[in-house]
Amino acid sequence: MFAPRTLVICFATIFAPLVLTAAAAATADDELRQVDVTQRWAGKNPDASRRELAPESGVISDAATWEKLWKAWHGEKAVPQVDFEKELVLVGTAPGPNLIMMQPMIDRQGDVRFSVGATRMAGPGFGYNLLKIRRAGVRSVNDTKLPGDSDPNGGADRATKAEESITVTVVGTLRTGIFAIGGETTGTTITAKGITWELDFGEQAKFRRMAESLNEKQVVVRGSLERRSGVEIKQRWIVHVSDLEAAALNRPNPDEAARQ
Repeated sequence: MFAPRTLVICFATIFAPLVLTAAAAATADDELRQVDVTQRWAGKNPDASRRELAPESGVISDAATWEKLWKAWHGEKAVPQVDFEKELVLVGTAPGPNLIMMQPMIDRQGDVRFSVGATRMAGPGFGYNLLKIRRAGVRSVNDTKLPGDSDPNGGADRATKAEESITVTVVGTLRTGIFAIGGETTGTTITAKGITWELDFGEQAKFRRMAESLNEKQVVVRGSLERRSGVEIKQRWIVHVSDLEAAALNRPNPDEAARQ
């Protein structure tokens, strides 16, 4: 009974000054600034299956989705008021009865970005963090455009140009449950030849489940590579995963499987 409480107290003591440091750095950063959180709801739910109700995009922008999620996670507890014409709710979760940390940032184009950091306690259920922010000036969240958003530059010019991209295939060791200061991590990485890149699964829930089962194992990852500016981590390299599979040495032998 005492250990979890001690963990929470120690964690808060250590983490609080780091958050302040990140906020100060963000103020001075030309590309990113910290998003003001007007209200937050954090907690734990013992039913792990209800975690699947969290939006893959990490954002709720309508009342119906908000009510459905809140009731599923809180039962009969009154649904908090959110004016979705002026506000949004960011959603972060992690497996197990863990504390969740999120520090949303916004760039000059109006894209809000955040990653989820968490403590690493084994156990049933999941932890969650819900952040209410102002909608004004927000065009997208983690590259997912908000409903009704229009491109101020129009789409014609972009249509005439090929979008630049880098496609990669990486064979390396996958790790999940990664934590970083200010939540500047996707929570999953792959390391090959001494180089570590973050992995972003986007809306692919199946990849998240696969990653949990392949933790500390060799995998093959394919996707597009992005360089993203951060606060504590000035340059983050992230692979937006389009395909994930176990490396050959981790695949079950067909002959052995047949004998079983």
